[in-house]
Amino acid sequence: MKRSDVKIEADSNFHFLYQKESSTFHDDLYKEYRRRWKEWPKEFHVGDFPLFIDIEATSICNLKCPFCATTFRNGKIKKGFISFETVKRIIDEGASEGLYGVKFNIRGEPLLHPEIYKFIRYAKDKGLIDVYFNTNAMLLTEDMARRLIDAGLDRISISMEGHTKEVYERQRLGANFDIVLSNIKRTQAMKGRLGVRHPTIRIQTVMLPDEKIDFDEYKGFWSKIADEVAYLDYKEMKVRRKEIKSNWACPQIWQRMAVWWDGTILPCNHDDDGLLSLGSVSKIKIKEAWHSKKMDEIRDIHKKGMAHKVGACDGCYLRDSEIMKLER
Repeated sequence: MKRSDVKIEADSNFHFLYQKESSTFHDDLYKEYRRRWKEWPKEFHVGDFPLFIDIEATSICNLKCPFCATTFRNGKIKKGFISFETVKRIIDEGASEGLYGVKFNIRGEPLLHPEIYKFIRYAKDKGLIDVYFNTNAMLLTEDMARRLIDAGLDRISISMEGHTKEVYERQRLGANFDIVLSNIKRTQAMKGRLGVRHPTIRIQTVMLPDEKIDFDEYKGFWSKIADEVAYLDYKEMKVRRKEIKSNWACPQIWQRMAVWWDGTILPCNHDDDGLLSLGSVSKIKIKEAWHSKKMDEIRDIHKKGMAHKVGACDGCYLRDSEIMKLER
């Protein structure tokens, strides 16, 4: 299959509604990072090292959101917390290889980890420019917010369905809208008092089929509080279409890698069953896994439009949602 026949977009399932001006976006190093993020997948370019690594602080979550993969696969997920030793091993290698950033979550709630702020500080001290995580913000207490700011956290994405207590608590089971809203406002106020612009606070929602979100109202409410407002396309977790042929190629395998809390290295952060395990960081280097025969084979299969032949990719909810867009 020719390159022109393959459909590939760096971040096609993510959409900004509002974004404050930030000096970060004008930094030359950051610009180069984002240029590579967009161009490497389109050119099928395998860099010396992944641009970004998803590091799972914990696989445990304090909520039971019905549309989340962690909830859906709860009984099949091995529970645990990553060790500081494992984090250091990943960051040390990455920093020496030109790694740009890390996100400290995959399947769980990172603020449950008692050392999360230490991980952030370590990554920033090693020179990484994009350090962040997604959170439900229930545990974003005043003390935690100060620790995260002092550690140098670059950005934080807070998942908020709707802008009312009714809608939010219907989807975010176990959360309290008033507590989360108070936590966000207090963190923003703290940034102001300290005279800092980090972390950038992004409010984002999943475009759920059973919730009719008025994006003008959503943007109007949250743009007064947050630095960014965005939404993500809905991905069906329960029903996975199998053996769907498509010329869509996943950009992640040219951009990033993932490491679970137990050290398992994966090609992407959507392989919930670990079918494509490349080994453990306790035994092999990230760079070795990135350039492994297995990774090269996966990339080649995607380039040929045959990703349904890869077990973890066949029925992947990210792949499925992107294919459905092409079918419309």
